[in-house]
Amino acid sequence: MRKTIPVLLSAVLATGIQSAYAQKKPAADTLTKHYQTLLKGNDADRSQLESEMYALLKTKKEENWITASNFVYQLKKANVSDSIRKAAEKRFPGGILERNNAVQSIYDEKDPVNKEQLLSAWIKKYPPKKFGPDRIIYDYARNAVGMAYTEAGNLPKALEYANSIESPFWKGQAWAGTAGILIKQGHYAEAKTLLRKAVDNAWEFKTTRKNETGAGFAAIGYPGYLSSYVACLYEEKQYDSALIYIRRAEKAEDPVRPSVIEMYAKILLSKGDYDTAYTKLSNLAGRGLLNPITRKQLEEAYTKVRGVSGFQPYLDSLKGHLNSNIEEEMAKQIIKQPAPNFTLKDVDGNTVSLADLKGKTVVLDFWATWCGPCKASFPSMKKAMEKYKDDPNVKFLFVHTWEKEENAAVSAKKFITQNNYPFQVLMDLKDPNTGENKVVSSYEVKGIPTKFVIDKNGDIRFRFTGFTAGEDAAVSEVAAMINLANK
Repeated sequence: MRKTIPVLLSAVLATGIQSAYAQKKPAADTLTKHYQTLLKGNDADRSQLESEMYALLKTKKEENWITASNFVYQLKKANVSDSIRKAAEKRFPGGILERNNAVQSIYDEKDPVNKEQLLSAWIKKYPPKKFGPDRIIYDYARNAVGMAYTEAGNLPKALEYANSIESPFWKGQAWAGTAGILIKQGHYAEAKTLLRKAVDNAWEFKTTRKNETGAGFAAIGYPGYLSSYVACLYEEKQYDSALIYIRRAEKAEDPVRPSVIEMYAKILLSKGDYDTAYTKLSNLAGRGLLNPITRKQLEEAYTKVRGVSGFQPYLDSLKGHLNSNIEEEMAKQIIKQPAPNFTLKDVDGNTVSLADLKGKTVVLDFWATWCGPCKASFPSMKKAMEKYKDDPNVKFLFVHTWEKEENAAVSAKKFITQNNYPFQVLMDLKDPNTGENKVVSSYEVKGIPTKFVIDKNGDIRFRFTGFTAGEDAAVSEVAAMINLANK
């Protein structure tokens, strides 16, 4: 799969740092908000937006042409947008678009030495100083080279590139990404150094630098970086130090992510503190967030604290109130609006229409093969399907959308088959004229995975974006939405 070049991000950042217009003209960020307002408006507003975009094509700034291409695309005129982009590439040789297209060769190359040579040639041809202060696309390229060297086991080069990132808000991501591979290779000391810098960087963006560009992105990694740092301490058997830092990770967010509790329990069990591990893991089980590892940890702690028998009944008792609690919470989120109708082909060529499913409760799951969180939710969705396998009035449909490759249907079918998922996958393919995935657009989906529960009358009753990490909780959420939709 080809890496998506962040043309839009670069364009936005470039626009944001442009000098203000003359005194009586709005600043660039005000113009962007103006365009977005028109885009969300009525037909007259959108017509005005289109006129203003064509006016931008009379200017001599490539950033304006990129803006025009992006907004024309959002006006569902993919062919026109593509024509503008191609014209811009010819009109502005050596510019932003040419640079962003040229970087693809670096991502495509597998050998780290060749990758580095391509990077050097690319930077020489498109020197950063020519494009203003934005450095993120250069950081992405450097990171790609660095990760290739890291995977190849070249420690000096791995560290060199991990420390070469220039965008302040992205430094932590680069350090932590390299450190993750180093941990797998057993280079704990080097990984610790990188992770400690990532932790400190994220903490600064959470506190003293929270108003800087990208602060939210930089800060969100704090608990994860701490957990990875603790993993290094654990491998070196520095359990007391590991406890200090895992407690910081635990306090960093509410609710605490399951991976932090998993690492916490790992340390506690190694120290023989079964009582504390038992308490923390029991709380996790009560939230329905156990995975195979934490379940095994809880069983170990339970055996030490309460003996060898009765673990499964205890586990069931912890989950006893889960379904009722989740249904009570889901009841607060119920909605009622007509579900847009659609007719799509599945990966086997069968035609499926939502109208034909009236009288059934339909669970609609928008996903894509490139979407990690989508795929991570599938074991839970498989369990949810199994729960309703004997109920002919509940139908699960998985709509693959926002495809990024030509043979999307083949890839989707291959993924589902290889993982033994019993899903019926529908293909919401891109319209060749508008560039729009019509079904996902009609449901106004902004990110995937997004799930809908549609009742027997064809009304959307629930909309849920993202996924819950624990299988028990995720299955209970789906079940609660189905039950409430049927009332």
